[in-house]
Amino acid sequence: MIRHYQRGLQSRNWRLENLDYRALRAIVLLAVLLLGAYVAFFRLGDNDWFRDELTYRDAGLEYVRDNNFSYNQEHPFLVKYILGITQVLLNSSEPEAVRIPAATAALLTGLVLFAFAWRVAGYWTGALALALWVISPLTLVFGRLAILEIFLAFFSTLALYLGWRWAETRSWGFAAFAGAAIGLATASKLVGVLFLPPILFAGLLKIGLSWRLVLQSMLIGLAAAATTVATYAPAWSEAPSAIQYMLDFQSAHNASGHTVEVNGIPYAFPPWWTHLWWQWEFYGTLALLSLGVAVVLALLQRGALELYLLAAILVPFLFLSFYVNVKIYHYICSWQPPLILLLALTVGKLARRGIVGGIFAILLLAPFVSLGAETVEAASHIQPGAYAAVAEYLEDTNHDRGPILVWGNPVTLKAYLPEARIPIFEGKGIQRGSSPLVKKRIKVVVVDTSVRSADPLVERYLETNGGKFELSYTAVDKDDKVELPSLEGDIKVYTR
Repeated sequence: MIRHYQRGLQSRNWRLENLDYRALRAIVLLAVLLLGAYVAFFRLGDNDWFRDELTYRDAGLEYVRDNNFSYNQEHPFLVKYILGITQVLLNSSEPEAVRIPAATAALLTGLVLFAFAWRVAGYWTGALALALWVISPLTLVFGRLAILEIFLAFFSTLALYLGWRWAETRSWGFAAFAGAAIGLATASKLVGVLFLPPILFAGLLKIGLSWRLVLQSMLIGLAAAATTVATYAPAWSEAPSAIQYMLDFQSAHNASGHTVEVNGIPYAFPPWWTHLWWQWEFYGTLALLSLGVAVVLALLQRGALELYLLAAILVPFLFLSFYVNVKIYHYICSWQPPLILLLALTVGKLARRGIVGGIFAILLLAPFVSLGAETVEAASHIQPGAYAAVAEYLEDTNHDRGPILVWGNPVTLKAYLPEARIPIFEGKGIQRGSSPLVKKRIKVVVVDTSVRSADPLVERYLETNGGKFELSYTAVDKDDKVELPSLEGDIKVYTR
């Protein structure tokens, strides 16, 4: 009788402890998700428009609302569909509306990392992977902009998870779903196809060379191709020419290069180590060392999962570093999800190896704890961008009525002042019918100090007429770590 009572009491205590443990896990997950949502969505519309955002926003609206697919065919259509549908449903093309899908994709990427790490290494490693993603600079910098890379990150991460599930289970269903996810990643940005080789490599590691592997690999490739092509269905009659134009454009763009600054030096063809340099600028020395240690440990362990994630990191990194001549800062987003997952798995393994392993795990995480705190603080202090402040000043002082010459990003200022006369120079001409004669009637000159060189027409005009203007206003860009580097810099307004 007493023993029966004791067993019942022990069983009840076990159930209560188990219930408390599940509640603790749920609270931690909810807290991390809320922090991530805060970083991604708080004052989402306050960041200055990034020029690429405006291109994708306008193209998406033309695709969905006007059934016109002629604009921005140099990139796949999927992300622009998403942005166009969002604008139509919300009846708004303001930044806070257009960026909702991007911020959502950033959070969903974290959740896929959570599910992946939970399955292979346990709940707390999954929660760590989620936290490293959503409250790190990744969400703050990339997740708040409606650009292709954040959608590429989501779909490629989903593909990597489904690809691992396929390799584990040898399931035809997971093979098909992994291929579809690769197709969606490629339909977001062409480099999404670079995640197909790592998935096939995982199959080779887990399944082994066999007819099943060959046939299921073919299924993955066919599903990827079919999904990518299917995203062109709304423009079906124009799809072949649009795809050919995209391939030709990207090839020509790669051959001609793209001028960017690396360590203050402009390069038309940046050196191969450019992405490493930007990676260091993005994370800082200590966090980059932590990531480097995780990569080295993965190489030493040579487990199937570690090799899989290393392949998912190295294939896009090596391709974009050595084959692609065009290097732009936000390209580094492509391989961040598997890199973050690799760090979380490494820390989780170290934490289970006694006191010494726990100390090393803390040392690896310490820089990211600091980065996470800085990220949440930066999100709390987001202010309207410098271009938005300049537009407000010009409206308040009635300077938005005369022609405005912009040294910097005229398309961005035009987005805030759609009725203003802002000549947009493209090469030797002026876009959208603006007459070069408008230069003689310029009343306002806006200079973005982060832009070292402008269109030659703008430069020549300022060299000739600069003495006729005086400084009227300066929009100070706060170093809040929220924007891409190309958006950072004070903006000065000169008037006659």
